[in-house]
Amino acid sequence: MLQTLKYVTLTCLALGLIWCAYFLVLAMMKPELADYADNMSELIVSVLTVISIIFAFFEFIRRKD
Repeated sequence: MLQTLKYVTLTCLALGLIWCAYFLVLAMMKPELADYADNMSELIVSVLTVISIIFAFFEFIRRKD
């Protein structure tokens, strides 16, 4: 299960990087959408932080046993 969780986490992080890069380019190409792009990037980073914390918790539990 932990292997699956590890790959899901890495996949989510990779997708988050791609989406954040997309919103960075969007903000540069269309300055009127900069606020939208900034808010979406913050949302993506927040979700990825929660996913990473969950993975770290399961890793901690696994190593503790």
